[in-house]
Amino acid sequence: MNRLKRIYILLSLFFSVMAAVPAHAEENNISVAYLYNLSDFDGTIPYNNARTFVDEAHGETYVVSSGGVDIYNATGMQVYHFDYDRELGGVFDAAVDDNGDILLLTYKDGTYRIVQCNYRGEPRSYIELKDLPPDFEGFRTNRMVYRAGRIYLANQAEMRVVVTDANASFLKGYDLATMFNFTDQQRMDSGVDGFTVDNKGNMLFTIPALGRAYRCPPDGTIIEFGKRGSGPGKFGVPSGIAADKAGNLLITDKLRGVVMIFDKELKFVKEFGFRGLRPGNLIVPNEITVDTVTNRVYVSQMRRRGVNIYQLSYGE
Repeated sequence: MNRLKRIYILLSLFFSVMAAVPAHAEENNISVAYLYNLSDFDGTIPYNNARTFVDEAHGETYVVSSGGVDIYNATGMQVYHFDYDRELGGVFDAAVDDNGDILLLTYKDGTYRIVQCNYRGEPRSYIELKDLPPDFEGFRTNRMVYRAGRIYLANQAEMRVVVTDANASFLKGYDLATMFNFTDQQRMDSGVDGFTVDNKGNMLFTIPALGRAYRCPPDGTIIEFGKRGSGPGKFGVPSGIAADKAGNLLITDKLRGVVMIFDKELKFVKEFGFRGLRPGNLIVPNEITVDTVTNRVYVSQMRRRGVNIYQLSYGE
């Protein structure tokens, strides 16, 4: 075989391999940069175990903490706050609907309610759950997500999820413990953490007691991933979970003090944050939110460390 022929064969093999590289490979070459913490004019807000979510349409970030709600602009500065009052009760969670109205999940006098408010948190109407089937009678919720005209309500301790339309009329229910074939004791010992819903309607959650993370499409087919361990890509105590624009999943680990990134095929990509006290480090990270418009990541922590903000970048 002459030299030119060998070179031709080698080049042919090279280009055939390159053609076989998945289209999302470049998106999995992710870099992460720490930006700053959510703050006001006095400095970083020392949140402890705060719940975060973003209103991507208006470029605002919401933080639910200590029964109230803080709103931040695109630069991470606080622009508005509304707190517990006698009419609303304590706020457990919040979301923004397609009209820009704020939905608050409140608790007062032993009852959870969904309160529809204007942008200043002033109540407009109260939404009651309707048409619940017998299996979900008495359903109580502590987590709420609004996605594409649907409200997802989760009872994390009981491992139950109810999906409604925008008027809170029942559409579908999931008993996750039953889907896992858990006993009543296993249900009590487990519970889900970090419940959210991605832009494709997949429910995402973790079960810290099992050291696993899960993706559940609307058809109820549960896909689990993750293994216990102390090395890169391994779970100590997985907690929050969120998806970026490419379908990568980001998962916080309270024990290891990191955020792990898995691609949409659920293969480990990288991790960032790491335990420490320097800017950008993490102390017991829990809740996580990804803004799929700006590619920013919001990570809440314990020990009054507030909410870290990171920038995701995709490239070669």
